[in-house]
Amino acid sequence: MTVTVSAGEAILRSLKSNGVDTLFINPGSDFAPIIEAYAKTGGTDLPDAITAAHENVVVTMAHGYFLATGKMAAAAVHVNVGLANAVMGLLNARSDDVPIFMISGRNPLTEGSRMGSRHTPIQYGQEMFDQTGIVREAVKWDYELRYAENAADLVSRGCSVAMTEPRGAVYMSLPREPLCEETEVPGAPNQVAPAVSHPDPQGIADVAAKLTAAKNPLIVCSRGDVEGEVSADLMAMAEENSLAVSEVFVTRNLLPTRWKNGVGGNIAAHLPQADVVLVVDASVAWIEAKASPAPDAEVIHIGPDPLFARMPVRGYKTTQAIQCNAAQGIKALRAALPGTPNPVRQAGIEARHAEFRARMTSKIEEGSSGLANKPWIAKCISDVLGDGAVFAERGGPRPLYDVARPNQWFGNTQAGGLGWGLPAALGYQLGDRDRLTICVIGDGSYMFANPIACHQVAAAQRLPVLTVVLNNGAWDAVRISTLDIYPDGEAGRANHVPMVPFMPNPAYGDIAGAAGCHAETVELAEDMPAALERALEVIRDEGRQALLDVKIGMDDGEK
Repeated sequence: MTVTVSAGEAILRSLKSNGVDTLFINPGSDFAPIIEAYAKTGGTDLPDAITAAHENVVVTMAHGYFLATGKMAAAAVHVNVGLANAVMGLLNARSDDVPIFMISGRNPLTEGSRMGSRHTPIQYGQEMFDQTGIVREAVKWDYELRYAENAADLVSRGCSVAMTEPRGAVYMSLPREPLCEETEVPGAPNQVAPAVSHPDPQGIADVAAKLTAAKNPLIVCSRGDVEGEVSADLMAMAEENSLAVSEVFVTRNLLPTRWKNGVGGNIAAHLPQADVVLVVDASVAWIEAKASPAPDAEVIHIGPDPLFARMPVRGYKTTQAIQCNAAQGIKALRAALPGTPNPVRQAGIEARHAEFRARMTSKIEEGSSGLANKPWIAKCISDVLGDGAVFAERGGPRPLYDVARPNQWFGNTQAGGLGWGLPAALGYQLGDRDRLTICVIGDGSYMFANPIACHQVAAAQRLPVLTVVLNNGAWDAVRISTLDIYPDGEAGRANHVPMVPFMPNPAYGDIAGAAGCHAETVELAEDMPAALERALEVIRDEGRQALLDVKIGMDDGEK
């Protein structure tokens, strides 16, 4: 006799067989077959289900989980209203090429006696002509389940597309009637993602020749891979050939802070003088209004999508583009270069590194007493970080943090969806429970993170993340942007820039404390080291999350 399961269970089994071990979910009435499958099986042969109380938290935890493990997770939300809340998380994931298998329910289509048909008034109000239109620009592939018998194969296809470089989220909508229908127990996946692409040998040879002949070459990068391969070969290649590396607009750090060939992210100080520029998988390599390559410079872009085709406007000069897996491209380029250091050029690179480090640390002392500043907070966190990871959202630029290896510092993506830092840190901690995970987040971004939902899931899953809220009582990024455009305007002369302050300030420690979080308020900079030690003691000894509400001054901007 043929054994059958609901399409909902078939989807879950297929996710598991396609390598998806974790399902972050905010369930709704459309997921009855999903819930029944877990109740029937006890979760055996299904992804581990992690429930969170907000859809942006669900999606962004999946994002952070990938950064820790390199494994795609699934995220599931309720019909159109849940999907709308999930969009910001999907936009952030798309910007950073993070794969997520996104699922949402789809309003029942029928009004009769079919299993799963409409039973409540909201199932009329939630119907849409094109529900997928909500997320179509944020995903690589989308489809709506129509028949139970191809549910598992659709999952396999979606997983394969998501993991094909450039990676990204995919979306599948699940009307309740076909989700309730029976189908055969799925077997092995019927599709797999292709192997990573290797670069064209002649293209690599051309780039190697240009870099070898260059007088002032420059490498520009902004993110690495989970395994750290890009970082290892890029650093070795740069040292072997005396190449300067500028890490800009960082989302996943490649370079240790004290590495001698790193010249910092002030790209305007380096780009105009470079005769050959190699851009390594950087979607935003510089800001055209503030810096441009020399007119006769060679500008080479390398990566899975060197032109970032999803961006309608991205006008960077490109004299050569090589499409390949970034790690394989740098590995091949390293092998093609002569590996001959240039002592004079190396000395100049190291001098630029020293200047960059001095500039980053120059403001630490002035923020070490009284009202703290971001450089001081970054130093205090660096002093206790060890092998841990920092998720920074408005927490100060990457170079302020002293990290010893790649993938220790994660910044919010160029999509700029606020509230990313805390749920991403939670997903990362879930994926690597043994690593100290710290989220440094501006107070405005903290509110966007749905903190009650974040602290609740942290308590439920025993995720001892340390959250450091930088509290200046304002949307400081809005203030900085206004002053950037109107440096001599009235807003800059005002005591309070309109619409920037938010008063009264919430008691952030009380929000976190409601979920059993250890919470303290830090009024003075000199109290920060001791407060950090107390928080870390709670994390180490009790396995409990902690939050520090730190009063800071206004920012000068993040560069």
